[in-house]
Amino acid sequence: MATAAERVGEAPGFKPEPFQSGIEHLLAELERLALALHMEILRLRAARLLNEDNFRGLYIAEEQVDAILYARHHTPSSAPPEMQQLATRRAEMERNIAARSAAAGELPLDRLAHLYSLSKLERDALLLSVAPEVDSRFETLFSYAQNDVTRKRPTVGLVLRLLACNAADRLRLRALFSPEGSLLQAPLIRFSEEARESEVPSLSRSIRGEDRIVDFLLEQPNVDSRLRSFTTFVQTARPLASLHLPEALRQGLRQAVEFLQTEGGILFFHGATGAGKRAVAEALSAAAGRRLVVADVRHAQAAGMPFREILTLLLREAMLLKANLLLTHAGTLPDEQAPLHRKTLADSMEGARLILFIASDAPSSLSEGELPCARSTFEFPVPCFSDRKSLWQEAIEATGCAADPGSPAALANQFALTGGQIYGACSMAKTLAQLRNLDPASLLRTDFEAAARAQSNHGLRQRAQKISTVQDWTDLVLPQRTMQQLQDVCAAEKYRSVIYSEWGFERRLMHGRGLNALFSGPSGTGKTMSAAIVARELGLDLYKIDLSSVISKYIGETEKHLSQIFRQAQSSNAILFFDEADALFGKRAEVNDPRDRYANMEVSYLLQKMEEYEGIVILATNFRKNMDDAFTRRIQYIVEFPFPEASYRERIWRNLVPATAPVDADVDFAFLGRQFEIAGGNIRNAVLAAAFLAAREGTEIRMRHFVLATSRELQKMGKLPSRSDFREYYDLTRDRA
Repeated sequence: MATAAERVGEAPGFKPEPFQSGIEHLLAELERLALALHMEILRLRAARLLNEDNFRGLYIAEEQVDAILYARHHTPSSAPPEMQQLATRRAEMERNIAARSAAAGELPLDRLAHLYSLSKLERDALLLSVAPEVDSRFETLFSYAQNDVTRKRPTVGLVLRLLACNAADRLRLRALFSPEGSLLQAPLIRFSEEARESEVPSLSRSIRGEDRIVDFLLEQPNVDSRLRSFTTFVQTARPLASLHLPEALRQGLRQAVEFLQTEGGILFFHGATGAGKRAVAEALSAAAGRRLVVADVRHAQAAGMPFREILTLLLREAMLLKANLLLTHAGTLPDEQAPLHRKTLADSMEGARLILFIASDAPSSLSEGELPCARSTFEFPVPCFSDRKSLWQEAIEATGCAADPGSPAALANQFALTGGQIYGACSMAKTLAQLRNLDPASLLRTDFEAAARAQSNHGLRQRAQKISTVQDWTDLVLPQRTMQQLQDVCAAEKYRSVIYSEWGFERRLMHGRGLNALFSGPSGTGKTMSAAIVARELGLDLYKIDLSSVISKYIGETEKHLSQIFRQAQSSNAILFFDEADALFGKRAEVNDPRDRYANMEVSYLLQKMEEYEGIVILATNFRKNMDDAFTRRIQYIVEFPFPEASYRERIWRNLVPATAPVDADVDFAFLGRQFEIAGGNIRNAVLAAAFLAAREGTEIRMRHFVLATSRELQKMGKLPSRSDFREYYDLTRDRA
């Protein structure tokens, strides 16, 4: 199968012609191995070890058995004359290939051998395994040499015969096909998966080259089919200096990568989604002149691939592409399997000479144990106010949107979003504008606010109820002092960035930078409604915590639930609203039994979480005196909601009736407000009940409807209607018509 062109002269000064491609080099190497296969066939013929019948492989001839028995005691008297010629020609080809390879620079086969430190014998074994994928004529030769028409791929036994001269050498070379060997561990080859191969001796097992390795040797840019559903490749990236990162983090990353550049290692990244973990991995890889392979661990697990197989194939891909590797969402790996996964990391990274980035939202359990390779861990915080402001400006411009000059600063103060979330919000705002046939240049700040809320984590819904309102400040009927306090709460949030970032208070206050307020007053005085209006004014979602899903009789469960709430709230950009807060934040008692001790521990834990939390918390209570003193010391704003006086009650009655509702002229709101000392919540119930009574009768809402509804509301409160309260309308309380 060789050609004369492969022969090289020995004249001094001869300059070999370099290979023009990896494919040309591969074909030359296969021609060389074809000579070895030719020599093996001649040897088998000389020893009469081949069955020449047309039904070869289907039965065993007596002559073949005799040849095997006698060959164990006698050596053929002379080799065929062609053997020496083939050996000479093979040696010439080896010199020729070596010279042309050296002149050509790095070729795929040479690169593969270098990456996995393959010996010459391992290289030849690999070449034999891929030969049928490159040239189908090898199938015929392998079948003939193995005396079996059904064996179209080389077996371990045939490969050993071709590579070793005697039985002792062949036994030693069996280590080439051990699971710990480079060929199978990389993996570069694999055993045939046919059912008939499962029970045969190892020497009779067929081998084949991995499809990805065949493609690599043929210079085809195909990705392993098992990786395509969850793997992407990055070639360009923003420089590290352009990313919005704390300077200490940026400097630490540079130092770590400089240290790991030669031998490789692992960098663990953790932080909120969109905090820049992937962007940093891209930037560091690009600065080193390497590509980046990015794989989502969640999708790999969904595909049913075990972590060891995922990591092995991904590392092989990265090494072939001269790339680093980034594993995203590594926190989805089960914690109980962390020791096994750490061992996998240790085994796989040995000799890889690349940087493996492992990214997760929370600190990865993989980073907690010992690893033999170099590694470092970095936390990616949510960008500070100034960085968020710049990110909003960049994202608005990058997406082709437009906003008023104050929007980036206002949005940065309003939402503690990561860079990825900010870009996602701007992209969503643009899409929503296009769906409404609006020009993205005409977007309002409220459009960006809605998109920003959609980017926030909404895990709070598991233990909280989202509260929305269409009401505004004009719907609140409260004393001026209370209204001013609510406005102060809003102002404190709006100017938080000025105080902490621009004026530098964040360098003085390590904890307690959140905003918290206590709304105290009788039931029905407007605490929940006020919290919803404050949230609307600030453009934030309000989540009312469901105490039934938080408080548990089991020791430690309440703290666990609270930890989940505060952790989710940190990334939700929402206001936490604890109604009936005294149930959770009540006074600590003297320890008389173990239950008191654990109850006090719950309160102390809440104190700690309130101190650490940097968001907005509103507590509402009907009994301020029941609140623990330590909480009231930490509360920044205490807003009192007094029981409404007669004039305020009249306004509430009037405000609750829409202008579009049909109200009869006989309704006396002044009388209702003056005579009935009930809170706004009870007035709301009475107004709604009166409306339903009128609708059922098909009339306007009349005074008798309000009187009847009010009497029923008083009965719900445990009060009997009296003539002194209802005066001239008392008889209407008995009207059931």
